[in-house]
Amino acid sequence: MGRMAIMKDPALDATTRCNGGRLLAQISRADSITVAVKAGAIAEGFVLGLETAGVLGTGDAENLYLVFESALQQRLKILIAC
Repeated sequence: MGRMAIMKDPALDATTRCNGGRLLAQISRADSITVAVKAGAIAEGFVLGLETAGVLGTGDAENLYLVFESALQQRLKILIAC
């Protein structure tokens, strides 16, 4: 499932989707490796919180972890190449 597809997942309420989208944007616009890694850690905590609260099942949480991890890896590749 792609980044934007999961953020439009009907299982997520509008506020959760908005917050997830904001976290993806923070990762995407990070201007240093440190900022990117910090944004990735915040996103991981966000997913953990949703999973712990029972908002997401294990499979959905894993998919969302992968979305954020993919975004982080893409951003890190760009930052390292600069």
